[in-house]
Amino acid sequence: MAVFHVASDQAQEKGTHYIEEAVRVYLMRDLDGKDKWVIDPASFGEPLHSDYDEPLATECLCDRADDCTATVSRMKDVSLPDGSELMYMLAEALGYTVTKAAR
Repeated sequence: MAVFHVASDQAQEKGTHYIEEAVRVYLMRDLDGKDKWVIDPASFGEPLHSDYDEPLATECLCDRADDCTATVSRMKDVSLPDGSELMYMLAEALGYTVTKAAR
């Protein structure tokens, strides 16, 4: 089994493009007056804001520039996750299962 140190190596091994994006999750001081950070409700219900102007392929190790550019163009049309969707993505990547608490 190959050891990968960065995701672009994994993409190259699979013969696919490494396209990346970064999202901003807004934090705010706890409204109960506690000096701790909580997730700002603005992070839910709408796609999170991107930290980039467009998806990036700068670390893609492919040798197919035209195909890579076309993939970036397609990824521009894929909605970024909202906070809830990001939670599930993080849980899956870290090996957790998310269960909604009863209220």
